[in-house]
Amino acid sequence: MLVSRLLDVGDLAMMGNLKRSIALTWAKALNADRLPGEQYTGPPGDPGFFGPKSAMWYVHDDPSGVVGGVMGLILGSLHEPTMHGTNKHSVYKDDPLGRLGRTVSFVNTMCWASKPVAEKMAQTVRRMHKHVHGTMPDGRPYDASSSEHLTWTGVTQAHGIIQAHLRYHPHPVSKADVDRYYAEYAVITEMLGATDVPKTAADVDTYFAEMRPQLTFSEETAAVVRFFTGPIGGTPVARAGSRLLNKAAFDLLPPFAKALYRLPDNPIDQMITRRSLRVLLQMLRDSVGDAPIKLQAYERATARPEVLSQTG
Repeated sequence: MLVSRLLDVGDLAMMGNLKRSIALTWAKALNADRLPGEQYTGPPGDPGFFGPKSAMWYVHDDPSGVVGGVMGLILGSLHEPTMHGTNKHSVYKDDPLGRLGRTVSFVNTMCWASKPVAEKMAQTVRRMHKHVHGTMPDGRPYDASSSEHLTWTGVTQAHGIIQAHLRYHPHPVSKADVDRYYAEYAVITEMLGATDVPKTAADVDTYFAEMRPQLTFSEETAAVVRFFTGPIGGTPVARAGSRLLNKAAFDLLPPFAKALYRLPDNPIDQMITRRSLRVLLQMLRDSVGDAPIKLQAYERATARPEVLSQTG
């Protein structure tokens, strides 16, 4: 049984050091490994591919995105060729936090960085993907550079993040901005080489319906489950908090994915998980403040562009 009662609101309220412990644990987890070239300063006036008024910046400027990103990884793991390629050509099994950190590094750069930095990051990841291809034991091919793989990975991440936003953000975006978010995230996926990426919520629903026959719970998926149902951190409070975040990620899965993971339908457990996480996320919002990368990106985007002086 993957879901069980962990914390209730009263438990969370009594943990005076919860905020610091969880913030430090997840900051460490999300920065376990960073891709080369990640930076958010300069050139002045460059808003990147999205900018301060985008749905992308608004949605990603909240700790709920962490839960959504984990949900995206869990959902993405149901596509066996994708998981097989990941396990065959990376150290995911030995260093799952490193893989999570690299995913966060990539998404942060594409979201917040200037256009030259984001373009260079996309090129770096595309070069990495070229080495990830082969044949599974049952004869099915896998290729990280294929549009099919890229679309699945991109859509599951976008879907996880926006669903977490809608459930846990105190002021979620409108239905129209959900479509705008999917369209903006599609820009990232297409920069990696994907084509015909879903760009609205309706498109994503149709896409998932088409993908369902290809999704399975495999041994490699089970390894992901073992990692994300285990505790992370060096203190009891941090381990409990990380388990809560991961529980909430499983709870966010769409019904077809919950069925494949054999998650029980337990309304009371769901209520406890969701209320507990809302308390935890608000603690993080109140205590952590604005992320440095957001401050750097905003300062860069709103700065006056440098103008070369002319003489003559």
